[in-house]
Amino acid sequence: MASARLAAGFRPLRVELSGSVVTGAESGSGAPLVLLHGLGGTWEYWGRTIALLSDRARCIALDLPGFGHSDEPAGGFELDSAADDLAAAMRALDTGAAAVCGHSLGGPLAVRLALRHPDVVARVIVVGPSGLKPAPAWQDRALKLVPVYRALRRAPFHWERWLLHVGPLRRAALRTLVDDPSTVDDETARSLVDGGREARGLHGAIAASFAVGLAEEAARLTVPVAAIWGDRDRMVPPADAAVLQEHVPSAVVRFLPGCGHLPMVERPEAFASLLGELAAL
Repeated sequence: MASARLAAGFRPLRVELSGSVVTGAESGSGAPLVLLHGLGGTWEYWGRTIALLSDRARCIALDLPGFGHSDEPAGGFELDSAADDLAAAMRALDTGAAAVCGHSLGGPLAVRLALRHPDVVARVIVVGPSGLKPAPAWQDRALKLVPVYRALRRAPFHWERWLLHVGPLRRAALRTLVDDPSTVDDETARSLVDGGREARGLHGAIAASFAVGLAEEAARLTVPVAAIWGDRDRMVPPADAAVLQEHVPSAVVRFLPGCGHLPMVERPEAFASLLGELAAL
C-alpha cells in the first residue's frame, strides 16, 4: 500500500477548501469512483484497488478530514462536517455523481455524504461498515485507551513499527484487521500502523465509528446500496449484514472468503473485481 505513493500513474490531490485542505490521490479516467478509508487509515489503503481499477474508472481516494494529510476539522471529527468537506472536494474535482465506496468508518460517512449531498453520489458501496450494531465490549474498552495512545505517539521513536518486529505482538496487532497476519508483508504492515500514528482528532472519529444508526440512514437513500464483507471480519462481524438487509432489502451483499476487516489488502484482485461489479464500472 505504501508503494502506492510513488506508483506510476498516480496523481496526488490537494484540494483547498474554505479554511481546510483535503488530500488524496487519483488515477485513471472515465466513470468516477470515490474511495473513503476507515478509522486510522489513509488514502494509501486503496493503492492496490486503484491500480487494478484505473483502466475502468477515474479512481479517487481521499484522506478523511483529520487523517493522512487532510486538515483536522476545527471542532474535531464529525460525520456531518466530514461529509460536507468531502462533498466540497468532490465538486472541486468535478467528479459529478460518483460511486462512493466507504470502508469501516468510511461506510457511515459514505451514507451520510449521500444523504446530505445527493448530487455527488450515484451509488453507495460499504465495506465492513461500522454503525450497524453496538461495538463489542473489547472495542469500547479500546476507546478509553485513546488518551494513552495519544501520549505514546509523542515518544521520540516509532514504537509501533518496533512492535512489528516482535512476532507475537505483530500477529496480535494484525489479527484484528486481517484473517492471516502471515500474509501481510512488511511494507503493508508499516502502512497500517503509520495511518493510525498520523491520525488527528482520533477520539471523535472513534466515537463516530461506534455510533449506531447506519441501517436506518441507508434506508433513506434513493441510490443503489451494496456491501462487501470479509467472511472472517473480527472488527465488524459478517452477521451484521443482516441488519443492513433488514432495513434495505434491495441492498446487494457479497462476502469474500478468507478475509478479515481489510479485504482490499488481503485479496486485492478479488476485492477489486467485486467492487467494480457493484460500482457498475
